[in-house]
Amino acid sequence: MCHSCGIKIEGEFIINEFNSLTPDELHFLRVFIRCEGRISDMEASLGVSYPTVKAYLANLKKNLNLAGVSGEAKGAPAVGQGAQSEDDAIAILSQLEKGEIDFKKAVQILRMKKRQAEK
Repeated sequence: MCHSCGIKIEGEFIINEFNSLTPDELHFLRVFIRCEGRISDMEASLGVSYPTVKAYLANLKKNLNLAGVSGEAKGAPAVGQGAQSEDDAIAILSQLEKGEIDFKKAVQILRMKKRQAEK
C-alpha cells in the first residue's frame, strides 16, 4: 500500500532475485546487456575503468547469488580456490583508482592477501 496516496494493489506476484537489486545495479545490468558483455564498451558507457566494471560485475554476481555457480567456464576458480582473492584484488584496484589508497598500500594489501592464500 502506498502510504502517501492510499493506493493498494493486491494479487499474486512472482518475486525473483532481480527484485532485490538497487536502481544502480539494474542500470549496470541494462548496460551489460546493451553492450553484450563487452567490458570495453561498458567502460565507455559507464565512464569507468576496467577494474571498476569488474568490481561492479563481481558485486552483481554476489547479489544475484551467482558467485561460484557450477557450469562456469573451465579454468575459472571455484569459490574458495581463488575466486575470493580475485574479488579482493578487483576491490583493491577499484580503491586505488578512486584514490582511496595509494599504489604502495595497494601492493602491500595484495601481497598480504597472497601470503594468506598460500597458507
